[in-house]
Amino acid sequence: MTRRERVKTALNRQEPDRVPIDNNGGVSGMHETAYKNLLSYLQAEDKLTIYDPTQRLALVRQDIRGFFGVDTWYIGPRAPSFWKYNERPDGSWVDEFGSYYERCGPYTEFVKPVLQNATLEDIKRYKFPNPRDGGRFDGLEEDTRRLFETTDYALVGGLLPNLYYTAWILRGMQQFTEDVMVDPDSTEYLLDKIQEYYTAFADEFLSRAGKYLEIQWVGDDWGLQTAPFLPPRIMKESIVPRFKELISFLKSKTPAKICYHSCGVTSVIMEDFIEMGVDIMHPVQANAVGNENAARLKKVFGNRMMFHGNTNNQGVFHKSREEVVADALYRIRHLAPGGGYVFSSGHNIQGNMPPENILAFFNTAKEYGTYPIDADRIDAKLEELAAANPAVRNSLPAG
Repeated sequence: MTRRERVKTALNRQEPDRVPIDNNGGVSGMHETAYKNLLSYLQAEDKLTIYDPTQRLALVRQDIRGFFGVDTWYIGPRAPSFWKYNERPDGSWVDEFGSYYERCGPYTEFVKPVLQNATLEDIKRYKFPNPRDGGRFDGLEEDTRRLFETTDYALVGGLLPNLYYTAWILRGMQQFTEDVMVDPDSTEYLLDKIQEYYTAFADEFLSRAGKYLEIQWVGDDWGLQTAPFLPPRIMKESIVPRFKELISFLKSKTPAKICYHSCGVTSVIMEDFIEMGVDIMHPVQANAVGNENAARLKKVFGNRMMFHGNTNNQGVFHKSREEVVADALYRIRHLAPGGGYVFSSGHNIQGNMPPENILAFFNTAKEYGTYPIDADRIDAKLEELAAANPAVRNSLPAG
């Protein structure tokens, strides 16, 4: 079975030869520190290429991704013709919206949003970048077609529409959160403009690449680790209709399944994502309240929602090898049967994940992710790991 067939089969809720594996996306990639450590461990070399300067994500060598068993290849737009990424010596830079970023530890964060102190009238005068700028899409269709015709990878459209995150970039997270609660006029106007921007952007991108894709990403972060980010009423009234409209538009431009990324608590608002038209949910953060039990997720939502990731980055990736392997086994055990699951990290692999754990993580999917999923074999391995390291039992959900 080819990589593309494997992904397509799983996303049709059927069982391929093994669970598909994803890596190197905007929320399933690898931090530059983790990649440098991995290269050192493998005694390998690579010219470091950062494809996401905010999260400091490194492009992983194709042969290493092949060793991981990765089945996906990400497709994304180029930089617009009117803007160029220009990192200063101190690590700071300005994005195409005009917001200012600084290096903050291992990441780069927006610290001076362009509309942070703006009034509604200021916001109305703000001119968005041109979403249809030709520089973004030069050669996109030709490159995507070439990859489709000359490789067997499942092609994946990188993260496109995100309403709240873009609003945070423009206004600042605290200011926009305050807007949502006390300034509905500014909130609605800005969200309308962002939706208009991403609809045009997606139109151009998918008109060129859409017919070749198996998955198209969208997303925003709607959860804290203990509760949803927004009151249910605001989510229902302001967010669900917008994303429902956006996703409907995306589906008119591509046959790809829509994969939605949201950190934090999402299981309690899963019905909202289903209403939006989302096909695949990433990551259903494994250590957020209500998201922990993969068996329950599959039982309650598995006939209406597919899953991507769900592995416990924050809780176990930096710990023992046994805990990492056990976590991967647990997700495969409960989410992979019947198809509808793509194995990946629950978010980007961070710099504190030892290279031994990275290799063990992907090797586990290759070894135990073959269909039909052998639950007895996985359970026996989990018992073996728990006997070797008692911390394993505490790292997994009860039941």
